[in-house]
Amino acid sequence: MSDDEPLSPDQIDPYDYHATGGWFTRLLWHSAGADAQILERCPESDRVKYQGIGGVVLTTGVLAFISGSYAFYSVFGPRSESAIASEPLDRQALWTALAAGAVWAAIIYNLDRLIVSSTGKGDGTERLTLKELAGALPRILMAILFAIVLSAPLELRILKPEIDSALAGEQKEYERQLNEKSELVFEGQKHELLAKRDTAQARLDQRPVEFEKRRQEILKQRQALEMEAEGLSGSRKAGRGPAWQDKSANLDRMQKELDEWKASTAAQDEPIRQDIARYVRDLEDIDARLKASREENSHRAAHLDGLLKRIEISHKIGGMVPWMIALLLLAIECGPILFKLMMATGAYEYLSENQKRLAQARWGVEPREIPSRDGKTMQITARYHAAEALGTAEKARHQAEIALVKHQYEVFVADEKKRMGEAPPRPGDDDREGDAG
Repeated sequence: MSDDEPLSPDQIDPYDYHATGGWFTRLLWHSAGADAQILERCPESDRVKYQGIGGVVLTTGVLAFISGSYAFYSVFGPRSESAIASEPLDRQALWTALAAGAVWAAIIYNLDRLIVSSTGKGDGTERLTLKELAGALPRILMAILFAIVLSAPLELRILKPEIDSALAGEQKEYERQLNEKSELVFEGQKHELLAKRDTAQARLDQRPVEFEKRRQEILKQRQALEMEAEGLSGSRKAGRGPAWQDKSANLDRMQKELDEWKASTAAQDEPIRQDIARYVRDLEDIDARLKASREENSHRAAHLDGLLKRIEISHKIGGMVPWMIALLLLAIECGPILFKLMMATGAYEYLSENQKRLAQARWGVEPREIPSRDGKTMQITARYHAAEALGTAEKARHQAEIALVKHQYEVFVADEKKRMGEAPPRPGDDDREGDAG
């Protein structure tokens, strides 16, 4: 090769711009919102930068799938009787949680990709200025929100043993409080029934005492009657005299009264026994309802196992762990935005701008700036030459069509007038003209 022969582009720049990666590299570029066709024409440094940004966005999607699946399984999964008890694996709930987690990951991935791809390149230098931060503030706020949402399920899984232990204690305390309220409600009813039962039972228990008292009186009267017959009391005369007869009549009267009392009390005691039986049944019913209430309280305490309660306990006992997880997710979410703002303008940015201008030139779009009304700022607008050319052509075509239709109509009218003027008069026309005269 002579010294005067010009060098080819490949000799001037032997860099292999088509040494691209496989499908995973393109996935990372897609995640970063970068144009793979332009990156194929860029140096490796630009490719690596957007691979890194896309890797962070893809990592966010994977973390969203893990945290979302765990959160959905915590909501739809089975509930054990205690937080520290082992939970059986519910396959249906597992597949439901995985499907919901995949949808959630797709949403977060797409939003993160949108946030990163819509973030500009800043001022083209590696400095991060307040103006750049102010412009990216809405995207940073959205990234902070995503980080908080994604960190909660992860911290629940990391602190699960400690949360389960604390939650079991709160469940027992909650069950104890519920049982105290139930016992307070039922104890009042039970105390009232016990008082009624004891009062009725005391009336029944008094019957044998009264009966024994009257029986002893009759026994004393019988002994006095025997002593009167033997002459050991009263008149001191043996035999059945007037004194004995009086005592005998008194004994018969007392026995008759006792028999009548027994008959009347037997009729009176039957309703009391029925009341006591009813009180006993009511007490048994109260005991059964109290037992059922305690079982219900146990189930209610077991359901104190929701996502919100676990997050509350996690923040209470987790110390710095929840904050560290949230800060880690915050760095992952905000990192691509800040990195793009701090990226110096490279080959990709220039080629991307050039490709935009090529597309605008190809399709007849002319961007331009015009002064605003205040004269201090410039408004960016555009002139669409292709659209204007097509509009002009369409307008000319419509005008030609209108003119052609108008010309055809005029020719048609002239032909009709000529035809009507040359046509002979029809029979009866003279008669109608005479009638009209």
